[in-house]
Amino acid sequence: MKQLKAEVIVIGGGAAGTYAAICLSRLGVAPLLISKGFVGKSGASIFAGNLVLSGRIVGNTEENARDTAEFLIKYHNQFLIDQEYAKRCAQWIAEIYYPELEEAGLYFRRDNQGNVVTSPGRIRSVAANVQGNSGIPFMDLRRKQILKAGVPVMEEVAVTALLQDETGAVCGVVAFDLSSGEIFCVLAKAVVLATGYSDRLHSRSTGTREMSADGIAMAYRVGAELVNLEMQWWHTNDVRFPANWQRMQVYPNPMLGSWKSARMVNADGEVFFNQQEDDPMAYGPYTVQLKRLVKQVRAGKARYDGNYYAGFDHVDPAEVEAYTSYAKLFKQLGLDVGSQLVETAVSAHYRQGGVLVDPATMASTVAGLFVAGGIGGHSNGLIGLVTYDGKVAAESVARYVESKTYSSVSDESVPAERERLEALLQPLGAEGVPPIRIKKMIREVMWEDVGVEKNAAGMTRALEALDRIRAELIPKMGLRSLTRCFNHAWADAIDVLNMLDTCALTIHSALNRKESRGPFIRTDYPDMDNENWLAQNVLIPKPGGAFAFRTQPYDLPYLRPGFSRKDNLSVEW
Repeated sequence: MKQLKAEVIVIGGGAAGTYAAICLSRLGVAPLLISKGFVGKSGASIFAGNLVLSGRIVGNTEENARDTAEFLIKYHNQFLIDQEYAKRCAQWIAEIYYPELEEAGLYFRRDNQGNVVTSPGRIRSVAANVQGNSGIPFMDLRRKQILKAGVPVMEEVAVTALLQDETGAVCGVVAFDLSSGEIFCVLAKAVVLATGYSDRLHSRSTGTREMSADGIAMAYRVGAELVNLEMQWWHTNDVRFPANWQRMQVYPNPMLGSWKSARMVNADGEVFFNQQEDDPMAYGPYTVQLKRLVKQVRAGKARYDGNYYAGFDHVDPAEVEAYTSYAKLFKQLGLDVGSQLVETAVSAHYRQGGVLVDPATMASTVAGLFVAGGIGGHSNGLIGLVTYDGKVAAESVARYVESKTYSSVSDESVPAERERLEALLQPLGAEGVPPIRIKKMIREVMWEDVGVEKNAAGMTRALEALDRIRAELIPKMGLRSLTRCFNHAWADAIDVLNMLDTCALTIHSALNRKESRGPFIRTDYPDMDNENWLAQNVLIPKPGGAFAFRTQPYDLPYLRPGFSRKDNLSVEW
């Protein structure tokens, strides 16, 4: 097997991974960037509609800064965040992030007087340069910066396993090249895991095909502790049909440059969410909208997979055309943005939990393994936050590798991983099942019993269904073609095992958190319980595939919820 060396491996080509690689290069450390898709062209970051948490570039005052902190801690993370991390991150965004982006050539929307156009209200964001597709030019810029810096890149290469030395420290990876089918290993002094948070684990999801929870599964297998896996976020306003448009959203937030926004309308034609009237922070995070939708579903006036609508029929179409990309969406569906609504549905979006890290260093609980971005369990996404993670991870890694030498891996681990991958390249028998069908079944199980509303009975049923898939279908899983080159079915087979592991861990974590909080809604525990569950829900791997849980309360130096227990749907955030 081919063996390569890199000083540091960065896994993931999104906002966190690219910035970690750029910062490492600036610090004189030589990174190798490995991306399962194309750098800057796959994953979650390209779907960012806005660049949220604005800084001094838009003239934010101290009051704006306090509002931003409240939004980030309370509305965006339901207090499941290190508040000192939030403060550091917000300061960096204000002082460095936006100015650096503009200096690098990212164009922010400006008015005729040269002022940056922002969303109105207490929490403001900017767009680069049209609201609805800011992630595309942002990631185009990052891709160019990676190429300009001369960072070596491997694209369409999936990392399948993290390697450990005799002390247990992560010291490399095994990787699978989709284009050639080659399996090889890369030794490194440290690894930065930046595989993102938008795992495609439900029937409806904003994640792209590459996102199958690889990072969580690999981290768990080397003994890394995980945290808050159950905290799944949801898009409430993704287009229902066609199915491959489910990550296209009509987001009911104020349009940049306008106080108006899309409204949410139920099956009876009643408006049930209007940004300006219903959200006190004037920048509605997904949980506020989701809770309104839950009430409509319970009243029989909507479903999570459709039968409710969104649109701009109360807005001058010229405003929608000028400030957003949404008008194009309506046109492509044959709808008039000024008079018609589009049917929408829920899609799984952010995962607020992930690998447990020290938010001051982005170090995991396993030596040599650092984490950046949404794969970490310390914050709920946003491009600015995950970019900051990339910076912190790079600085920590640079210190870690300064006196570090290359370690050797055990003689058995690399051949064992190769054997595992090769065993999946087997023909589809007469009663065989292709991997893509199993992936679909897993997503259906998660959608039906681990969706927006869940309870112990349904989640137990989901675990039993996943166990049956593992026992009965995995032995029958086979491929229609045994070519090694661009065999996407082979890649799907690798994904299936990661999905099964991560889905099961997520369900166990959800069963352990006995409350409802923000987007995490249990019908058997409907209250938000700040007395017992304003805490990290930590999953600890044990030998032989076992695991245990512990809880660790969050420090609350700046903001507190203000109550001990309350019905989650009645909490405004």
